[in-house]
Amino acid sequence: MIIEQTKNGILNVDKPQCITSHDVVDAIRKIFPNQKVGHTGTLDPLATGVLPICIGDATKLSDKLVCETKAYSVKMLLGVETDTYDITGRILFASVVDKDEIYIKERIKRFIGKQMQMPPKYSAIKVEGKKLYQYAREDKDVEIKPREIEIYDISGIKVDLESKEVAFNVECSKGTYIRSLVNDIGKKIGCGATMTELRRTRTGNFKIEDSIPLYDFLRLDYLEMLDRIISIEDYYEDSKKITLTDEELHKFLNGVKIEVESSDQIVKVYNKGKYIGLGTVEDKVLKRFIVENDNKE
Repeated sequence: MIIEQTKNGILNVDKPQCITSHDVVDAIRKIFPNQKVGHTGTLDPLATGVLPICIGDATKLSDKLVCETKAYSVKMLLGVETDTYDITGRILFASVVDKDEIYIKERIKRFIGKQMQMPPKYSAIKVEGKKLYQYAREDKDVEIKPREIEIYDISGIKVDLESKEVAFNVECSKGTYIRSLVNDIGKKIGCGATMTELRRTRTGNFKIEDSIPLYDFLRLDYLEMLDRIISIEDYYEDSKKITLTDEELHKFLNGVKIEVESSDQIVKVYNKGKYIGLGTVEDKVLKRFIVENDNKE
């Protein structure tokens, strides 16, 4: 028997390899069939790691969480280029690797900063209502426009010239394709490169050490599953608290703007010590955002 799930929040899932982000959403949706479920940033089937899953009212946070800084651990193979920019693709180019470790590390470090990046043609970006990978599978050419991204840091670079493998950690902005970064690095080094492993270690405040592997989550009993969901109130534990009077609460719940003093863009709203939900603040005006509890005692 399936018990109706009533907890809104975010589940920090460690996505396994060989399944899509949508597959993870579909599995969680089967457990909580009466709730909206969505993820906050696609991971390719090859990739593993942090995939925050929003449940219930928390799905309204998806657009905000997608914009968070992300961190990855990456491995790439030098001397090879593929059409997908990773090892699942068709080999387009192969070359000897004749650069030393110092040269390779220096070229990789050059990618720190803002830059224009060309997304892979095998990606889910839509052009004229159709995903790029659909055009690619049909062998059709389509104009792909570069996008501005930012690489905040690249660290922990390890070069194994014998195996032609390079590993590194990267922190980057929303919209960064690590496959494209690897492809661009290979061109900069001069020998080509393709991604062999990718693990997302952080999305915003969600860290890999706090995540739960998908199949471990599916083994839990129902109440244990609920305990793994981070409530919206807890996720915003460091945000400013705004306490409203009964009159102000009535206005808030009915979408009437209320003047407040806050530098936070998202605040937690309370009435008589009871958590009501989230509000957004712009130009010192509080607006209703997510209401989880509007029944006053």
